[in-house]
Amino acid sequence: MLFSTSTVAVAALSVLSLAAAQPAARDAPEAYVTIEKNLGNAFGDVCQKTVRVPIGSVYTNVEDLATVSTLRLKGAGGVDVQTVTCTPYKNNDGTGTGGLPFTKETPSYLSTNTVVVGSIVCKTE
Repeated sequence: MLFSTSTVAVAALSVLSLAAAQPAARDAPEAYVTIEKNLGNAFGDVCQKTVRVPIGSVYTNVEDLATVSTLRLKGAGGVDVQTVTCTPYKNNDGTGTGGLPFTKETPSYLSTNTVVVGSIVCKTE
């Protein structure tokens, strides 16, 4: 039996589209943490970046955590955000108190300028 190139291509694309339509395996739970950096000027300018922090793991990112003023828990995936508490640490292995824990309702204000955060650990109740 002979198939044209276009028939084979359409069949291959159909199989790929079916595979993409299948529900993905449940992703690991994560917290959405907004890192705020106070630029220290008279206008009160603040830069923000939201990162995904895996629940139950130590999050480190030298670039993202190099200049931090405030940490905010903006949301969560795979868990109820109301059960999540995150804690900043001085060291990149999740040790050394780096600031107060933060939740959806309560941010962690670290400095009016910026400080270096070594890591963040988020856990659920």
